Amino acid sequence: MRKILEASEQEFISISEETELLKLYLDLEKLRFGKEFSADIIIEENVDSGFLIPPMLFQPFIENALKHGLLHKKEKKELLIKFYKDNKNLYCKIADNGIGRKKAEEIKARKNTTHQSFATKAIEQRIELLNHYFINNYQIEIIDQYNNDHPSGTTVIITIPLI
Repeated sequence: MRKILEASEQEFISISEETELLKLYLDLEKLRFGKEFSADIIIEENVDSGFLIPPMLFQPFIENALKHGLLHKKEKKELLIKFYKDNKNLYCKIADNGIGRKKAEEIKARKNTTHQSFATKAIEQRIELLNHYFINNYQIEIIDQYNNDHPSGTTVIITIPLI
């Protein structure tokens, strides 16, 4: 908790610091999910682990993957977090093999809840602020995955411009 609080006070932290926070968070989630849950964090070789990024930018998407995509899945639950880059951008890909957003919405509707995700709204506002103040092109893309027309997870790709 202390590390998260310290990171949240900073404007930018290194990728290595961010991945350390994510590993701590995922270790806690592994206690809840048990042996059926696996998570991998991959940083491609061409990514400088000292590159500075806004703190806690990825955690809300990881939390959504766990809470909405993987929690209701019966079989093996897998999460991949991958950092890679090209000449213009750093990318963070968060991919789960969960039940997919459509099925998660159906479950939410059956529970008759009108809860709107605080994390999703907050992260959208944060991206808007980053784009406004730093005149960059931060982006979020959410892709529903299918296997033979059956939902097979969700992938989120967050684009961070290289400064």
